[in-house]
Amino acid sequence: MSIAVLLTQWKRNNLEYQLNSIVNQTIKIDYIIVFQNENHVNIDHLKSKYNFIHVKSDYNTKYFGRFAFLFSIPSDICIVMDDDILPGPNCIKNYANQCINKNGIIGGNGRIGLLSDKYCDGGKHYDGCNRFSSSLKHPIDYGLRKGVNVDFVGHLWCFKKEWLYYMFSVKPYTYDTGEDMHFCFSCKLFGGINSYVGEQNNLNESCDTAMNKLAEDEHASWRTTKMSLRKDVEQYWIDKGLKYIINN
Repeated sequence: MSIAVLLTQWKRNNLEYQLNSIVNQTIKIDYIIVFQNENHVNIDHLKSKYNFIHVKSDYNTKYFGRFAFLFSIPSDICIVMDDDILPGPNCIKNYANQCINKNGIIGGNGRIGLLSDKYCDGGKHYDGCNRFSSSLKHPIDYGLRKGVNVDFVGHLWCFKKEWLYYMFSVKPYTYDTGEDMHFCFSCKLFGGINSYVGEQNNLNESCDTAMNKLAEDEHASWRTTKMSLRKDVEQYWIDKGLKYIINN
C-alpha cells in the first residue's frame, strides 16, 4: 500500500510543523506534496530540510486544485490535509487502516448536512431554527472519540485514490467553497462510499494535536464563507438524488 500526503500552503505559516509531523509518522509515506496557492509565504528554505514535492500555482486554485493534482501521483491511499492541523505520529497509519477496513472516506472532523425544514421529516429531527437535536450534533473535532458515520468530513480527508474519479465526474456548484461536501457527496451518490469521522483512541492517533487552535485565525474559511452558499451546495446535491443520513 503506497501513501501520498498532500499539505496545503496558502497564508498560514504552519508548514514546517506539519512537515516535521509527517516525516516522523509510524508508517512510511511514499509521497509528500506541498500544494501552494500563490506566494504569500516563502517556503524555499524548507526544501533543503525536508524531502517533498513542491507544487506552486500563481493562480489560486482554491479548494479543488489540490485534489485534482493527486491524479498524477501513483498512490493507493491519498491524504489531503488543511493547513491548520498537526497530526500525531500514528495518525496516518490509523486513518489509512480505517479507510481500508471501513472502505470509506475518513475525516479529521465530520458534519451532518444543514438541511432546510422541508427535508427534516416534518420537523422530527430539527427545531424551527435548523439546529440539530442533541442526537444529531456533530462529533467532536479533536481529542479522543469513536468513528462516526457522517454526511461529509473535513480538515483531513483519507481516501482511496480511485475515488477521485467520482469527485470530478460532475461539475461543482461553486469553486469558492464546498469541496468537502462535493467530494463526500459524489462518492456517496455514485460509489456508495460513506464518510466517517476518524476514530482516535489516544493523542498519537489524533489528526490534530493542536486541538483546533490553529483553525481560529482570520484565514479560517468558516469566517469568510456565507453559510447560505454552503446550503446551496447541499441543495445542488439533493437535486441530484443524494440522501442524507437522517433520510436513510
